[in-house]
Amino acid sequence: MEDHIAEELVTIITKEKKSRHEDAFERAFELTKAYAGSANAQASAIPFVFEKLFELFVTGKTRS
Repeated sequence: MEDHIAEELVTIITKEKKSRHEDAFERAFELTKAYAGSANAQASAIPFVFEKLFELFVTGKTRS
């Protein structure tokens, strides 16, 4: 995860100040919850899924 994306995530979680990426966080969180609740979910993949979804919603792309 790029540094600026990680900083935005920390800002949202700690609620230090308003972030323009709170909507991206909410969407990534909801989709990750849906994945985690599915029968095929792998526990070790859940953080990775959230990270990639958040990055996608913030930047419009993901790094490989």
